[in-house]
Amino acid sequence: MKTDFLLSTGASVSLYPADSIEQESYLIYLHGGGFVYGSRQDIPKPLIELFHEHNYTILSMDYLLAPNSSLSEIIAATWENFLELKAKVIKEHPYRICGRSAGGYLMMALTKKIFAEKLPMPESLINFYGYTDLAFIEASRQTTQPPLSESLLPKIELTEKVWDDPQFQRYLFYIYALQQQKLTEVYGISSNQLTDYALPAEELQLFPPVFSTASSTDEEVPFRYSKALKKIPDSKFIAVYDLPHDFLKETDDDQVQMVFSRLNTWLNDH
Repeated sequence: MKTDFLLSTGASVSLYPADSIEQESYLIYLHGGGFVYGSRQDIPKPLIELFHEHNYTILSMDYLLAPNSSLSEIIAATWENFLELKAKVIKEHPYRICGRSAGGYLMMALTKKIFAEKLPMPESLINFYGYTDLAFIEASRQTTQPPLSESLLPKIELTEKVWDDPQFQRYLFYIYALQQQKLTEVYGISSNQLTDYALPAEELQLFPPVFSTASSTDEEVPFRYSKALKKIPDSKFIAVYDLPHDFLKETDDDQVQMVFSRLNTWLNDH
């Protein structure tokens, strides 16, 4: 049965316990939402069931949301949260990390820090259409939503810290920022700082194996970003075709079912 608990930063974690604790192992889940919206509760039931089949206790974790917090603050707080989870919950047990879209980037940044601090690395990473740098966020991108004007945006709190957006009330603000190419401003960074947030290829070579998947018609994150992760040793990339960016929510789609099946096989081998 799912339980929620608070970390010292104010972040919440949803814990989905494995059926068996004979050999404890954990999976940290980081949701998507462009760092602006989204919720730790947005983890599809079939994915929970798949991870439970491999006896992982899932730790679905909040992280700070922009523009209330800058990207550097988001990454720093996520590191604090990870350290607390590692010390109090995971301890010396094996663990993996799963990231979805922006959560995929956050997973990569977190893994880089884990390696730099010489802490035990995750056994593997699971990436749903994440990325390893932010160069693309200033490019013009087509969206399925009609052009939004600032006057049409709902009134949302943009100054106090926000950890969770369970109703996706901040989604239109994200789409507006994407359409207007204002995400650098939303993330509290400048154009010349984008390279500071990139993970170079030589660093990625030191990462644990990655299972990665993305759609060829992804309208938010260029397809090549997820595809490039297959260069990490012992990694696997699975493409789907003609599906939207966040296809993980389409759990009944045949291609998504195929991804789950391939992930199940990959986890058996890793």
